[in-house]
Amino acid sequence: VDAVREGMSTIIPVPLLSLLTAQQLEQLVCGLPEVSVEMLKKLVRYRDITESHQLIRWFWQSLEEFTNDERVLFLRFVSGRSRLPSNPADISQKFQIIKVDRPINGLPTAQTCFFLLRLPPYTCQAILAERLRYSIHNCTSIDMDNYMLTHNTEPAESSDTEE
Repeated sequence: VDAVREGMSTIIPVPLLSLLTAQQLEQLVCGLPEVSVEMLKKLVRYRDITESHQLIRWFWQSLEEFTNDERVLFLRFVSGRSRLPSNPADISQKFQIIKVDRPINGLPTAQTCFFLLRLPPYTCQAILAERLRYSIHNCTSIDMDNYMLTHNTEPAESSDTEE
């Protein structure tokens, strides 16, 4: 307890801690448990696409339809974090969305270091939502990047039949 108290005192004077509820302190330290689409919209920077593009409208519609648990997974997919700070001014990086030339209806990709989402073109909002859901549910570890790169660069051996 003393170590926690000492660490907290480097962030906020101990006498001021009594002015906060436990929930307020948690939100200041950890961020908000609800991932706000409106906050993300305030933080976004578009690259190679505009806010009025159909793909962007589908993206935001999809994110709004997601449950909070799915938005947490999305945030983790694009930033490596599971919560947004309670104060938008505490976010040092803009959330970036880039339209990329990849096959239509492909999977989106992200770079957590840059808080960046790459969206390929989609034929409808339902497919965008489905591909985004697939990505956020199946790419849960940002630490696997180098592992996947080194283990997927070797040519596949075809040993289905013996000669």
